[in-house]
Amino acid sequence: MVKILQNHHFFLLLWAEQQNFSPMKEREIPKFLVSRRYISALIAFIVLFSGLFLFIYQPFSLAVWFTTSESLHFSLTLLFYIISIIILIMSRILMYTLQDRVELTTMTYLWWIMAENLAISLLYTLITIKFFPIEGVSTPTIATRALMCVTLILAIPNALVSFYAAYKAKCEELQATQYRFQRLSEEYRLLENSKQYEVEMRASAENKQAKVQDMTPRMINLYDNNGTLRLTLNIDSLYYLESEDNYIKVYYKHNDKIVSYLLRCRTRSVEESLAGTCMVRCHRSFIVNINKISVMEDDKRMHFITLDDESIKRIPVSKSYYETLVASLNTNVTMRNKVEA
Repeated sequence: MVKILQNHHFFLLLWAEQQNFSPMKEREIPKFLVSRRYISALIAFIVLFSGLFLFIYQPFSLAVWFTTSESLHFSLTLLFYIISIIILIMSRILMYTLQDRVELTTMTYLWWIMAENLAISLLYTLITIKFFPIEGVSTPTIATRALMCVTLILAIPNALVSFYAAYKAKCEELQATQYRFQRLSEEYRLLENSKQYEVEMRASAENKQAKVQDMTPRMINLYDNNGTLRLTLNIDSLYYLESEDNYIKVYYKHNDKIVSYLLRCRTRSVEESLAGTCMVRCHRSFIVNINKISVMEDDKRMHFITLDDESIKRIPVSKSYYETLVASLNTNVTMRNKVEA
């Protein structure tokens, strides 16, 4: 069992290195590890895995009293399971609540997991001493065995789900980087072509400026709460933003497909950085590209807009933002007519 725990520690260190986190340095953990979806999946996985593990492990251990054959054993087994899950849920809720107030580093996260293991181990030890004392085995020995067993049971779900979360984060980062290089390459090519275009349009300075702006990609930068540049987009490929807890989900088109990128940033900060662009807020949770709107309709006293991609669901428009959205649409149409004229 000690060898398995050592292997688990090795895998955690490997995971830290893959995330560019050195165990000796204080680096923030990936945002997926404190998201509601990750926490829900982890708790469900632990419940299923721990039950299967103890069912297999119980015949080979003299210190395990879990069983469903006797009334007392079953009641205490069920009680222990319920309290253990409550401990994990409360611990992760606390972690989720503190993520914006406390910097959750790799070492902090590992110590947090060990504290969860210790709390559940103490619960098991207390029940064992009270109801199932083992002759000739001291309390420290029972506590040590319980800690090792609980750590082993929780290590595998934590490691597997953590690897999956890290994989998802890396996929989004890679996709965003690929998109950035692709758009910069297109921008360079179009800027080269614009030289010839400028020569041909010298006769009219105003028309030349409008047409060059229309030809040259308008790139926007999106930063996280720490001011780190996370995503560079051509605004013509950006469809909408959706706030989700403490994150912003950015939906944009890449290789003729709508993809998303999870950005840890406040909605107000993103809205301010997009001021003066075609990105307009239509709802408390949505900011849309008005150039992508194809239909605006009423449905049971509610306003909805449909974007020009069929894979995107209808987006609600709240009453407080309706007039501002309509005014922005009218202004946008007027500017387009002037450019075309």
